[in-house]
Amino acid sequence: MQIHPFSAIDYQCDSAPESIAIIDDNNAYTFATLRRNAWQAVNGFKALGLSSEDRISLVCKNRYEVLVLLTAALLGGPVIVPINRRLSQSELIWIIGDAKSQCLIMDVETAATLGDINLSQHFILKDKGNTKDLAKHEHCFSDWLEQQSSVPAAISFAADRGYLQVYTSGTSGFPKGVVLTQGNCVSQLVAVTLTLDVSILAGESMYQALPLFHVGGIFVSLMCLSRGATLQLRSEFNPETTRQLLSSGQVEHAALVPAMIQACTTLESASDTHYPKLKSIFYGASPISESALRAAYRHFGCNFVQIYGMTETHSVISILGARDHRAIFSSEDSPLIGSAGRPIIGTAIKLTDIDGNTVTKGGAGEICVQSDLVMKEYWNNPSGTQEAIQNDFLLTGDVGRIGDSGHLFVVDRLKDIIVSGGENISSLEIESVLMQHPAIADVAVIGSPDEKWGEIVVAVIVANSAVDTSEIGDFSRKYLSGFKLPKKILFTDTIPRNAGGKILKKQLRKMYAEPSLG
Repeated sequence: MQIHPFSAIDYQCDSAPESIAIIDDNNAYTFATLRRNAWQAVNGFKALGLSSEDRISLVCKNRYEVLVLLTAALLGGPVIVPINRRLSQSELIWIIGDAKSQCLIMDVETAATLGDINLSQHFILKDKGNTKDLAKHEHCFSDWLEQQSSVPAAISFAADRGYLQVYTSGTSGFPKGVVLTQGNCVSQLVAVTLTLDVSILAGESMYQALPLFHVGGIFVSLMCLSRGATLQLRSEFNPETTRQLLSSGQVEHAALVPAMIQACTTLESASDTHYPKLKSIFYGASPISESALRAAYRHFGCNFVQIYGMTETHSVISILGARDHRAIFSSEDSPLIGSAGRPIIGTAIKLTDIDGNTVTKGGAGEICVQSDLVMKEYWNNPSGTQEAIQNDFLLTGDVGRIGDSGHLFVVDRLKDIIVSGGENISSLEIESVLMQHPAIADVAVIGSPDEKWGEIVVAVIVANSAVDTSEIGDFSRKYLSGFKLPKKILFTDTIPRNAGGKILKKQLRKMYAEPSLG
């Protein structure tokens, strides 16, 4: 008998079927209900003529049904294509078409704005029995689901069979559909569980509001359920309600991005808050400044675990564990500050130069990953797949270095490295320095074309109190070499980020990187 991606959830269903698996904004659902609904989805889609190779597009906020569809895909149902509901109508239609979706499942808000699409099946996520305003070709998903057989079928685990297709953000052209397999999923569940130095126990609870159209939110949710813990799933992040939940004594673990952490710790109501049961916070998706991390530790007083990963590796590549964080918090100048941790079990990393040669120890190069976690392919994009996976290594597009202890340090994205006067400058390094200034709430650093230098450093800043460019310049000189100093400092009300918390630097460059003739 094989271990497959649903094995751990199956075990929890057999061990404690009436334990609560998921609490979303509307209801609580047991493990027994989750398994029954997953099999109903598998059998229902099969009755509609959809195979395990067909695609189902899903556009909605976080809700219980998303996990039903994902677990159904793990059991042999159609491949799920979760799409960012914040995309424009044309972008949504493009992805649905590119995926060759046979079925579209969407929430009421999306149905109202997306318009009619020529697909064989449309389902709307509404309350059971509520068929008001449904078009003739649309069906209420919950009503349809309850009509399907829940009899389990034999599970045929195929490591290379796709179950999930997540589209990249399209920061360098059209989005690419990353095909992730059952093998990717089970390998990551095992590897992360063995690597973590904190425990998520059956009967505990994890808060999670990361969007389920991103692989990070998907993996955290599947990991939580596989451990028998209750997933406190929220449709959207709200700092005040999150603070209240984490301090209520109902939650032992939380998954947050750095922007969420800072939003919680800087609330006026947060100053005297205590977190009696909170054991660990998992964070990732974007860098966090040292000052923000130390402030979060003082505020929450729990373990911290950082995850570095990407869509093409089913999320996790490396982990900076709780023990590493304790070493950072106990020292003013720990060598682990800024580290992304060590590769998880079963994952190998090498750094290469522009010609593909492995860089010498201590040098910086592109992070390349070899692991069972690496995607199967980019959907219908063989040239993109061949460019991304070379000699059995995935080229991540991130630049990193490896410290003496074997810990990985991510320097920057290749495309975000600024080349000024022949020098390579890391935008992340400058952002980290500027975030230490007490008047700076958020910052993004980009390169702007310049006739003399090739590029100049531009800092786009969100200030939380009065500060001028000369003060920021004086502060920067204390920590940065002259060629790294921002040549242009601009102020804005907000830094554009995607739903996963990553800065949209392509958008910033369009807004602010005008050619300089200085």
